[in-house]
Amino acid sequence: MKQGDRYLFLINPKSGKMRLKAKQQLIAEIADPNKSQVLVASSPEHSGQAAKDAMLKGEIVVSCGGDGLQNIVAQQAVETGGLMTVLPLGRGNDFASSLKINNAKDTVLALKNGITHHARYASVEFSNHSRITLTCAGVGLLSEAAFRASKIPFLQGRILYTLASLLCFINLKCHSYQLNTDGKKTRQENLIIAGAATEYTGGGIFIAPLARQEPDLLNVLSASSVTRLSAINLLNRAISGKHLSHPKVTNSYFAQCEIDNQTAGSWAKLVYGDGEFLGELPVKLTLGKRPLRVLTPTNI
Repeated sequence: MKQGDRYLFLINPKSGKMRLKAKQQLIAEIADPNKSQVLVASSPEHSGQAAKDAMLKGEIVVSCGGDGLQNIVAQQAVETGGLMTVLPLGRGNDFASSLKINNAKDTVLALKNGITHHARYASVEFSNHSRITLTCAGVGLLSEAAFRASKIPFLQGRILYTLASLLCFINLKCHSYQLNTDGKKTRQENLIIAGAATEYTGGGIFIAPLARQEPDLLNVLSASSVTRLSAINLLNRAISGKHLSHPKVTNSYFAQCEIDNQTAGSWAKLVYGDGEFLGELPVKLTLGKRPLRVLTPTNI
């Protein structure tokens, strides 16, 4: 840890498979008790307020959980100009992977080296509220798989989200969407539409391998109708990031992407990001402009 800095280790007690006592023990092994406070969050609201209070005091917040907690802490880092890093303890840890933080040793290096990275994220704007997403936000198959993954106990990582996706293939269907991408309006039949700021989703599925190719634009990916057998093949290719060459996949970059649904059905209108429900269509996705400062172990 850097001399003079103070830290808040904020724990989500429900994230991942590790028990709370084990999480606390792990943090005790890496945190300087003279410069650190450890707090167990009792709710998303409590997490956000605690992160905000710490950042306003100039403390570095270490988000100890999964993508859901990282999202809450990052929201406060964007709004306050604060500084954060992550200790990946969730079932997905996709944002942490994009930062090259895969375990506690990487977190220690991030705190020691003090390399400040301006992380990419997406702004997700609804008619009555706005959120951010650190990985990708989308509709269709992405939303249904995220929901089903949240209902499957014990598993984590790519195994969890692969199983959740396969369950979605039982009733595989496209939905009709109205898109407005940088002023161009189209109507499309899609299995999935996702606006990606970083590369991973679903516990390490390489959904957007070229997310950073256009630094100032949002990476928008979509897939049109395929058979169940082709969907399984497409999922297998997505795990290693080889799906972009598939004829049913479109990979584009836009300053903004507005999505609305043109068909009935609950799955069509649900927007998920970072494994969490964010809101219902219509939605506008853009690349976040305000800085998100994150400590990383190496330059990215």
